[in-house]
Amino acid sequence: MLLLLFVPALVFVTGCDSSGNGGVGNGDGNGNGDEEVGLLEPGPVDESDTMVEVDSDDDGTAERVRVTDVGNNGVVPPDADGNSVTWSSDKTYELNGFVFVNPGDTLNIEAGTEIQGRLGGGADASALIVASGGVIQAEGTASDPIVFTSVRAEEEELGRDDRGLWGGVILLGDAPTNNGSQVAVEGVPDNTGARILYGGQNADHSIGTFKFVSIRHTGTQLGNGDEIQGLTLGGVGAGSTIEYVESYASADDGFEWFGGTVNTKYLITAYESDDAFDIDQGFRGSNQFWLAVQGGNTAGRASEMDGAGSPEGATPYAESIVSNATYIGMGPSVSDVSGDANDPFIIHRDNNATSYHNSIFTGGRTNAGIQIEDLDGDEDAANRWAAGELEHQDNLWYNIGPDFGDQTTFESLIQLTTGDDGNPSGDRGEAFRTNLANYLRAESNEIVTDSPLASITREGGNGAIQSFTPAPANAATSGANKPSDFGAKSPGVNDSWTAVDFRGAFGPGADWKLSEGWAKITQDGTVN
Repeated sequence: MLLLLFVPALVFVTGCDSSGNGGVGNGDGNGNGDEEVGLLEPGPVDESDTMVEVDSDDDGTAERVRVTDVGNNGVVPPDADGNSVTWSSDKTYELNGFVFVNPGDTLNIEAGTEIQGRLGGGADASALIVASGGVIQAEGTASDPIVFTSVRAEEEELGRDDRGLWGGVILLGDAPTNNGSQVAVEGVPDNTGARILYGGQNADHSIGTFKFVSIRHTGTQLGNGDEIQGLTLGGVGAGSTIEYVESYASADDGFEWFGGTVNTKYLITAYESDDAFDIDQGFRGSNQFWLAVQGGNTAGRASEMDGAGSPEGATPYAESIVSNATYIGMGPSVSDVSGDANDPFIIHRDNNATSYHNSIFTGGRTNAGIQIEDLDGDEDAANRWAAGELEHQDNLWYNIGPDFGDQTTFESLIQLTTGDDGNPSGDRGEAFRTNLANYLRAESNEIVTDSPLASITREGGNGAIQSFTPAPANAATSGANKPSDFGAKSPGVNDSWTAVDFRGAFGPGADWKLSEGWAKITQDGTVN
């Protein structure tokens, strides 16, 4: 039975085909196929009214809900009493274009709910955006996660190389940035008005809860050349709960912060085309237990840490803290790649002072290493290092850099900032290599010749990763130290240090709950 309901306040349109016909790509990897895909093809929105079509099964329950943002109304309350919208696990929700949770509104998503983004790029891209002042309560469980994926997942098994099939998830708030004013988030058309603005002075801002969520196959190309990350956080504050979140097979970054003060734990990014973790515009959160796993055909940097846009010396500086990260790169023998390809593996720029503690960096290509930008003048990250604000302490480097094996030194891992002539571009010159290498050794960083992980299996020995066992081994089983100011710059949710002795993201005391199946990397065999 087909029910047609006309409800002026509602903004979601339910498709008439509960079978969910999936589309296929055109072979260029962005999922923007030209063939007809029935229910799931992008379609125009009639703003003269808001129609809800319910395709009912035998018990009268809708199976599929198409969500469309009509007239910039967002996901508005469904009744006059102002009750917030709940997306329930007995339905599949299909994002049709850019869908917003407007300021003042709340979107609840039940554990076990699947949300699918429609195929298309540019103006036809699909994304879920929580505007500053909006709230999302998306709390899955380890055994029943919330999954954001592509409509193609309805009919085919998507994997590591299926990137760029829809937009992604964007969370915006009014926590501080170093932009000087509110700015528009990248990757979203400006015809949506003030809903794409973020930034302010509310360090305690709360976007709500985003927990046990897997975001897959994101990063479709937009008309202005931008992509959307798996998860974008713009001006998100320390009152928010962001933990147990996975970004899988993004055609752009896994995670990107544009300022804000949110603290996070248990983040996974796997098989992204660009950077695993990207920090911009004065992000000052504290973070523990991060995992990055890169594929063998395309990748950026494991961590790209920028400080500000323009001017690059804007304050507050990005003084975030990351402890107990494990970054697994593309593999030393991978040669036919695109993207930045781990060059360098970790980079600090533009007055970024993100500090790393108790972390494992492994498996980068032969040109992988660490670079702390050194320029003539005052707008480089080397100034933050010299001031004692940018710290690298108790980290392990394994099977990474130009020499590999017993001959690798910190001097060979350090990539100086150079000019067009190939010479050091900063006022510290070649001496910066020696000084930085001596600092890393003095702060208990180690280049190790025995794997800090229980096992890593790669194609052809050192090729693209097949699987790994994340338990700490050898030097990683001990030696961790508590960052002295963990949470001090960003008090709020997740600001407390989880006391552990091991280095890297996994070990006794770190409860990832991966065995319960919430992350795609356990389903595809990446993690043993």
